[in-house]
Amino acid sequence: MKRFFLLVIFLFSFEFYADETDGLPELATESEKRKLQNRRSKVLTPSVAKRVQRIVENLDQAGQYEEAKAILLKEAAKDKNLKAEKEAAAKEKDKDIARVVKKAEDELSELRERFDNLKSYDKSMFYYYRAYVNLAYKDNLLGARSDYLNLVKEPDAQPRIKLAAYYTVAQLYLSEENYKMGIDYLKRWFKMTDEPTSQAYVLLAQAYYLQEQYQKSYNVMMAAKELSDRTGSRFRENWYSILLATMGELGQRKEQIPYYEEVLEYYPKKRYFVNLAGLYNELDRARDYTALLKTAYQKELLDKSAEFQSLSQMLLAAGNPYWAAEVILTGLSSVAGIQVIDQECALGKVLDEDGDLVVGRDGIPIEEMVCDDIMGPAFVRPGSETALDPEAKPFLEEDERNLTILAESLRAAQERKEAIRIFEKLAKLTEDGEAFIAIGNLYYLENDIDSAIIAINKGLERGKLKNPGFAQLTLGQALFELQRFDEAKEVFTEASESEKDTIKKQAKAWLKYNENEQERVKNLELRREFINS
Repeated sequence: MKRFFLLVIFLFSFEFYADETDGLPELATESEKRKLQNRRSKVLTPSVAKRVQRIVENLDQAGQYEEAKAILLKEAAKDKNLKAEKEAAAKEKDKDIARVVKKAEDELSELRERFDNLKSYDKSMFYYYRAYVNLAYKDNLLGARSDYLNLVKEPDAQPRIKLAAYYTVAQLYLSEENYKMGIDYLKRWFKMTDEPTSQAYVLLAQAYYLQEQYQKSYNVMMAAKELSDRTGSRFRENWYSILLATMGELGQRKEQIPYYEEVLEYYPKKRYFVNLAGLYNELDRARDYTALLKTAYQKELLDKSAEFQSLSQMLLAAGNPYWAAEVILTGLSSVAGIQVIDQECALGKVLDEDGDLVVGRDGIPIEEMVCDDIMGPAFVRPGSETALDPEAKPFLEEDERNLTILAESLRAAQERKEAIRIFEKLAKLTEDGEAFIAIGNLYYLENDIDSAIIAINKGLERGKLKNPGFAQLTLGQALFELQRFDEAKEVFTEASESEKDTIKKQAKAWLKYNENEQERVKNLELRREFINS
């Protein structure tokens, strides 16, 4: 049955022409629901029942062979050494499938030869199983559609089977781009069913979307969402995509936010982070924007240099320098990779070397827990086994921009020694003296006054500074600390000629303070000399 459902679900390749104002289909009334629920099923003619039983047995066996084939192909994909052997065994399963399907077809042919003598209910079951064979094993979509159309015409067909036939016929017509008939049968299904599904609503909404009837698509998608929420069923990822796309076409940008936040809760994929981040940025929600990018980083979803840079700068601006430094360091030292993030386990039947089921003493197939690793994104070292590209370079280069962000982040985080190391790297890449000035300031804060003076002098000598007066003030203070008052006076005098009023004012104040302190120290020394004499 699994293959059947895979084959008949065509969700995203068609459009509708509907006459509803809002796009919402008419549903069955309560009385119609009761009729559907209370209607008694007919009984097959005994001779027909025997053939139907053999048909079912053969199709069930075909399904078992298909399961075994799927396991073999899965094993072939996992182990290269066993690939050829497992694929050969899988081909043998194809032969087994063809053999039992042929038996089912032979039984159907026998029924067809005496078709005129069959009761309505017998005919409906004939159409049902032949449609199944045509669809699941023959890829005969036209034949399957014809069988289902004949089935729904039989007055004694089981209501549930007839209902399923309406739905499948609608899908088949839509896959053929026969939109008028497709929508007609889909509406019949809605009108007859006592349990409309979210998937059916999505089917209709997708069709409206492809027809560029966005308002109808939105209305129907909201009906699907309401039903999903009410029944406690998971709203599928592709359904969110349709809803969000429809809202985008309607210009409902702000209204998309709660649905993006919701889809991220269940399906934390990068494209949703990026889209939601764009909305936050568009709506000037800087805090939310930063928080979202930080979450994407924690889930190791970033894979572009601009993303690392943007997040680091925003974190730094938001007062999170440690985070900012960590993000840049990750970008400078990592490449995209994969790692095991979870395991998916399920009971599965055990097969022997020949691909046959292993059974216990009781004759029941033995089952064991089979677990598959679920791989997810990761930041890994370049050249590691888990790297997506063994030759890939880190996300970020050690260029001027990235080293500047890192150095400033480390400085803001009070990691002065590490910041000095990065600024020294930066000084080798730049032509101006800014990096040396930063180094000098950091040495000054670390109370390494001599090193501070050396670094600041290098920065002033190299020049091209944005604020040379500020550098002169720091240098003057460092010289003052060492009581090199004459040198300090010279530097403060130069700073007092700055074009910036704040620098000029501070320099003049320091000149006066330097002069007073120089005089105080001089008098103290004279006093000491007098006492010692």
